[in-house]
Amino acid sequence: MTSTGNSIVVVFRSDSSVTTSGFRISYEADWGNSCANGRCGELMNTAYSCQCNDQCTQYGDCCTDYGAQCQGDGGNVVEPVAPGTGGTACATSTGSSASSTELSCLAQLLWDSDVNRASGSQYALNLQGQIAQSAVSQHRDLASANLFTFMDEATLLTRDTYSAYVALFDNYVASTGTNEVVTSAETAEINAFINVIQGTDVIIKLHEFLAYKGLASSNLATFMADLREMWFGLYSRSSGAAMDSSGFEHVFLGEFKSGRVSGFHNWITMYLLERDGQADYHGYIWDKQPGILAAQLKWGSLYKDLGSMFYGTSPEFDLAMYTMCYVTSPDSLCRFNMAGVSVAIQTWSWANSSYGGGKRYLASAYAA
Repeated sequence: MTSTGNSIVVVFRSDSSVTTSGFRISYEADWGNSCANGRCGELMNTAYSCQCNDQCTQYGDCCTDYGAQCQGDGGNVVEPVAPGTGGTACATSTGSSASSTELSCLAQLLWDSDVNRASGSQYALNLQGQIAQSAVSQHRDLASANLFTFMDEATLLTRDTYSAYVALFDNYVASTGTNEVVTSAETAEINAFINVIQGTDVIIKLHEFLAYKGLASSNLATFMADLREMWFGLYSRSSGAAMDSSGFEHVFLGEFKSGRVSGFHNWITMYLLERDGQADYHGYIWDKQPGILAAQLKWGSLYKDLGSMFYGTSPEFDLAMYTMCYVTSPDSLCRFNMAGVSVAIQTWSWANSSYGGGKRYLASAYAA
């Protein structure tokens, strides 16, 4: 019921507090971003920006306080670990800012925890010609052979996190300006990827650190729901013409925009495209320890002048490293030491739309 002037909006809901004539009545409140006020367990309600039922973790649309409000001690909560253990071992304070010392400690911890990292016997690269950074626009092909000379697909790409990643490979339209239609099967594949990386030490330790610093919910389900939306939530790179992009598509798979390849920062994607005859490797710009390559390639008829990527690392490690830098130092160059060398990751947030009450989608992240 509504009225004009000094208006009162009356909302008939099954979870409100006042009952009359068999209905429960409440005055409309700003509950759309919270599970407070009795929303726990309610049916899907598209009027709200986030949900509070046990399916929200599957679909990645939980409110940020879903764990605290609806799951409590019986929910999927990671109990605060003792300072000095797990991911908190790298936190020198509970403040929300992260120092380079803390980031170096966490990066090393994630590196050491990446049990799914490929061994040197599972793949081989042939770098061939080096392209001067000043000459990348000339598009000279200095590599007559493929970048990958070998990949042990049978043992590497069948690992849970790799196979879940590969399943996402054909879910996207590379060209911006075309709506991404996410089918139920594709939603299930996204959820499967989120679920399988959730159990890895890399993601667990990242979560422990961010939660201890107050940069993420201590509830694992809430954290993973936020991670899902941050990376997989759709936005428009075509000035609103289409919902055509996401952080995941841009960073991990790459896109076609303005006559060039945009994004594209994953070595498994490079391997799959090259294997299938879709990508032509032209040479490398730099190759840094502990396994970061800047390469030039031609995908179809379009060029990626310089695309940097970790190689040999697992999908969950890449996502964790980019997330670490995005959450702790968005829109800046994130510097830290890892595996005995200096590493830098640049991140960018998407400024034109948001989720979850003002949070920014991830726009891009790459090793610099």
